[in-house]
Amino acid sequence: MTRLFTIPPSTPFLPTLASALLDGALVPGFAPRRDPLALASATLYLPTRRAGRLFAEALLAATGAEAVLLPRIVPLGDVDEDLLAFSDLASPLAAPQAVPQVHRRIALLALVTRWRDTLAASNGQEAVAAGPGATVALADELAALFDQMALAGIDWIKLDRLDLAEHDTFFDTSLAFVRLAHAAWADHLSARGLVEAAQRRDALMGAEAARLAALGAAAGPVIAAGSTGSLPATARLLAAIACLPNGAVVLPGLDLHLEESTFDQISDAATGAPDHPQFNLARLLATLGATRRDVSLLGPAPAPRVRLLSEAMRQSETSDLWATLPERLGPCDLAAAMAQVSVIAAADPREEAVTIALVLEDALRRPGLRAALITPDRDLARRVAAELGRFGVSVDDSAGLPLAETGAGRLARLVARAAAESFAPVPLFALLAHPQATFGLAPEDKAEAVAALELLALRGPRPRSGLAGLTDAVRAFDPKTLHRLDPRRRVDDAGRARALDLLARLATCFASLDPEVRPFATRVAEHEAALEAVGGPLDPEDEADPGRAALARAFAEMLAGAEHGPMLSLGDYADMFGALIAGEMVRPPAGDGGRVRILGPLEARLVALDRVVLGGLIEGVWPPQTRTDPWLSRPMRAELGLDLPERRIGLSAHDFAQAAATPELVLTYPEKADGAQSVASRFVQRLRTVAGPALWAEALARGAAWRAAALALDAAPPVPRVTQPSPTPPLALRPRQLSVTEIETLLRDPYSIYARHVLRLQPLEPFDAAPGGAERGTALHQALGAFAARHPEDLPEDALPQLLDLGRTAFAPLAVFPAEHALWWARFVRVAAWVVEFERIRRPGVSRVAAEVGGSHTIALPDGAFRLTARADRIDLLRDGGLVLIDYKTGTAPTAAQVRALAPQLPLEAAIAARGGFAGVPAGEIADFFHVELKGGAEPGRLKPAIAKTATAAGLAEEVLGKLTELLSAFDDPHQGYRALAAPQWRGRHGVYDHLARVREWGFGGEAEETP
Repeated sequence: MTRLFTIPPSTPFLPTLASALLDGALVPGFAPRRDPLALASATLYLPTRRAGRLFAEALLAATGAEAVLLPRIVPLGDVDEDLLAFSDLASPLAAPQAVPQVHRRIALLALVTRWRDTLAASNGQEAVAAGPGATVALADELAALFDQMALAGIDWIKLDRLDLAEHDTFFDTSLAFVRLAHAAWADHLSARGLVEAAQRRDALMGAEAARLAALGAAAGPVIAAGSTGSLPATARLLAAIACLPNGAVVLPGLDLHLEESTFDQISDAATGAPDHPQFNLARLLATLGATRRDVSLLGPAPAPRVRLLSEAMRQSETSDLWATLPERLGPCDLAAAMAQVSVIAAADPREEAVTIALVLEDALRRPGLRAALITPDRDLARRVAAELGRFGVSVDDSAGLPLAETGAGRLARLVARAAAESFAPVPLFALLAHPQATFGLAPEDKAEAVAALELLALRGPRPRSGLAGLTDAVRAFDPKTLHRLDPRRRVDDAGRARALDLLARLATCFASLDPEVRPFATRVAEHEAALEAVGGPLDPEDEADPGRAALARAFAEMLAGAEHGPMLSLGDYADMFGALIAGEMVRPPAGDGGRVRILGPLEARLVALDRVVLGGLIEGVWPPQTRTDPWLSRPMRAELGLDLPERRIGLSAHDFAQAAATPELVLTYPEKADGAQSVASRFVQRLRTVAGPALWAEALARGAAWRAAALALDAAPPVPRVTQPSPTPPLALRPRQLSVTEIETLLRDPYSIYARHVLRLQPLEPFDAAPGGAERGTALHQALGAFAARHPEDLPEDALPQLLDLGRTAFAPLAVFPAEHALWWARFVRVAAWVVEFERIRRPGVSRVAAEVGGSHTIALPDGAFRLTARADRIDLLRDGGLVLIDYKTGTAPTAAQVRALAPQLPLEAAIAARGGFAGVPAGEIADFFHVELKGGAEPGRLKPAIAKTATAAGLAEEVLGKLTELLSAFDDPHQGYRALAAPQWRGRHGVYDHLARVREWGFGGEAEETP
């Protein structure tokens, strides 16, 4: 006779189990409360080690003593091999050693990699569609298929009998590979005396069941509790325990309310519902040869919400019974079931996290209340933990953090990525900024070296690839060649020496990493060596940093099985490494977790709580998205007898139903996730349907109160509108020198002049900046300037070849950007041909050309002299003594009206030239000035006048100089401010100092009005 019990979800499982064990309710004649020493003779099987630890605490609390003699507590699946060794059933121990998980993963990865490459070669592809990370995922899915076949006890010969006529031809290929992979894997294991871990576990559990059956009453009280028997071997062990004279099985949350016919359908082979929360329990009862009538209830009767959840989760085929629920359950029970339910429909994940943190913090204000967030969403768990920090509450996520996301895991990934990308600026700086990357330097010395290297080589266009390219860029640094306001001038010789020392240390750290294709074992060893050189040695027993300890163990496990891995390039290994360690979790040290916890659905099983927040309740998270098998189609899996993907939904539904029966329940979900509208979990939608509109509205109202409180946390008091800034620094701090190009900035946005010259804030170039118009313009000006300097008076016959040669030299630094270089060089070729023709027409009237010439003019102002500087692209000295100034533009040149009002570069250069302010250019009459647009398109170049028809060049130059003198004189008044965007021209304009001027807050909203 089997002894089966169940504890309803509304009753704390482990405390109820402890009380039942002590009171003799589980095993007849066994009442340890009267004889505490008798406890030592009992054996309890619980699902996890965590459950065992919590049960020990519950047992101690139930006795009320300071100490208690514990029974033998065994996690299901961790069979004590010593007991088997001394029994008469030791034969399973002759089974070979189980293959280590990492060994298996790497070996299967090698199989999948070879298959992938063979397919690519047979299809004539140079590259395969699946990247390294996807290959790891395929290997994991292959391993999962092997496990599922073993757990289900399916003979591999059944694969040969599958009818492939109605399947996609892809599955012909995949099935053929699965057969070959299994045969190769079986030979691999046999040759090394290994077996699958699942097979060994099943054998040991089978031997344990046989051992218990052989012992009979001599085994003493044996209780298995909390398991749904989802694995066949576990179900068989539970059946053996249930049949023992002193055995008992306690099921978690068996539904005693569903009609018998409906419950029987759940596990029916033809009409079963693997997505139902009772699916595993129904199958377990069938394995035990029992029905629900054979199951006794432990503890009080289920609370009304348990009945409501049972109805909400019923199969869709019987959902018509929802219409009669008020009559069957009763209005009072229905209201009681929803009385302490709150529903929070947050706007987004951040609002959801803030609200959950407030709900959990409130629990700490209530004496003795135990609360937890239960969610499979790791991002939400981390957000809530961070938000709880606002209240000074430190809470650990018991589900742990993926090793790849720990500090040590990130450092390991950055080391591989930086090397794989030849130390490109972005991944290299991410590595340099990691706090654990010390390179053998003190923190202060490292910070100074990184800052110097960042300015000299990492910002702006990328240097030549590799550490050698970075070293050359640093060595080529010459402050004399830089503009006086260039941020790189902050780096002195000592800073450059620190940057070179850091690069030398990088070269030493990464000396072991070879970019060529190498065996997997070599890759792992090289990576670990580089990582330890960067951040110090790894210790698997490191108690101070569990992440580093876990990483050390991960490397050791990978090295143990690395000989069976594939050949990999450094790039493929870097892409693959994150996926290889993605499944490793770093969990906080075991503890009671305090009164507030963050738990995953697995960790939350059997934990007694008073208030539960079920978070992240959207489709794709809870329940998780169903995954299709990449190797076998759905009909093929059904034909073989394998579980369908919906079974994962059933496990998730069971977790939801168990946790949702807690006295205080808060359901939360974001209405938007990842920028898109989300869909509330089907569990929430079912509960809403059975609760009815009125009760659900009340639950939403309770949740809205929490939302309002959470939103009030971040509500800032109203602030007055920010006004357009116009700082007035002392006259002594105001600039006494500007270039003609900066005069345009002074006219349009004086605040930028204030930020740059008074505050001396110099914007930094972005990391690894792709070359833009500035680089193209610099190269073009360099080529044209060099050509004019080589031939200032006469134009040679081979002018075009010479100009193209000079262009190649000027554009050579841009060759590291192949796409941009190819486009810009093609445009320059067209520009060069146009320029040569332009020169042939123009040169007869020109006696000499002065190119890229610098000049200045001193303006007398009330507070002292002001120096106006310029660098003219080109000044033509005409044979009649006149001067013509030409400015090259690779973009659109300003109009004549803009030149007169807001773009005065050329008129001011003309005024300087008229006074002899340019070196080597005598003073003379200004005959003309104009722009030359050199875009290199369908129209390679064209002249664009800069003077209106009603004006003269000399007159306009003097007029603009006079207006500039008036403007500069105004800024010599201490009350004159440097107003932000005084004369904005373009709608949508964004300047490098706009964020300092808070432009978006005082009327433009990021879109400046166009000046008439």
